[in-house]
Amino acid sequence: RKARVSLHGAVNDDRAERLTVSLLESVGSQPPSFSDLWGALYGIWVRHDEHERIPIEVDSSFGQAKSEVIAYLKHTGLAFSAPDAVNSSELLLDRSSFWQGAGAPLGRSWLQSPQPCPKRFGTLTSDSFPMIQSFTKGTTPPVLTVHPLRPPKPAPGAVVYSRYIHSVKSHLTLTHIDAANPSHFEPYCRWQNSDRVKFGWRESGDDEHHRHYLADRLADPHIMGYVVAWDGELAGYGEASWNKEDSMAAFVGHVGDYDQGTHLLCGEDRFRGRFRFAQSMVSMKHFCFLREPRTQIVLGEPRADLDIVELLKAYLPQSFRREVELPHKRAVLFELHRDRFFTDGI
Repeated sequence: RKARVSLHGAVNDDRAERLTVSLLESVGSQPPSFSDLWGALYGIWVRHDEHERIPIEVDSSFGQAKSEVIAYLKHTGLAFSAPDAVNSSELLLDRSSFWQGAGAPLGRSWLQSPQPCPKRFGTLTSDSFPMIQSFTKGTTPPVLTVHPLRPPKPAPGAVVYSRYIHSVKSHLTLTHIDAANPSHFEPYCRWQNSDRVKFGWRESGDDEHHRHYLADRLADPHIMGYVVAWDGELAGYGEASWNKEDSMAAFVGHVGDYDQGTHLLCGEDRFRGRFRFAQSMVSMKHFCFLREPRTQIVLGEPRADLDIVELLKAYLPQSFRREVELPHKRAVLFELHRDRFFTDGI
């Protein structure tokens, strides 16, 4: 039997795509945990990432847990009942909601070190950070704006994002940089002082310069630096920031309360190349969208004369807004919208 997967009410029946309904079965003597069920969905979406929706029917092999499985899938947004479903057990799995972290158990989520953490604070009715008005005023760089108060950053050394990327058969992590840790600080200094990196970042200097830069980042609530690692080997450095109170907002204009931005340097030559670069950028954007569900746009503003501009155009489904003059560079302004990222970017 086939079921419609095209958007109901928007796509005419003669154009609608239909897929065979897959049976979701419990094969063990006991029904799987929700953590294992989520892991099974992970496998489905890795193998069938060409589809936006997949029709399933929750089988009676789940026994008395069947109703709980259906409730878990529907109330987390991992799946929903289509208007033309033949029974209450037939659901449509949604790819976009899965990659947004819907229903992800604490131990399996790509977003690591969540705060508040259930292990420390117990189960809460909501773990989203409330909207609290805040204000930033600065002259160097120029900032004068009202914006939402940002959540506290995790401690330096905390892993903030973790994902196995099957396309390159490697595990990527983002870890909040710890300047007091030589295994972070020494590679960071070496990267920033290399001829290739300093051409783009312009942050070369002695150890004191680098300590001051990282201390400023740690003290600034609007930005967080992290080291990028592949299979535990450090590869580079990146930053995620809130754009509303960033200095570039004064020159760009029209920045939303929850818009974010990213920067990346690939420090180790052996981890360069378009595929790892693309997946590093995708993971950084993914992290931004996961840590704040209200974020609709992640901006990028690389220097206009850098080679990576063409790679960014080719490997991320972002829109070219315009070239813009900033005090320290002429930049290409890219906008990556949430809906496009979760349908075309990951």
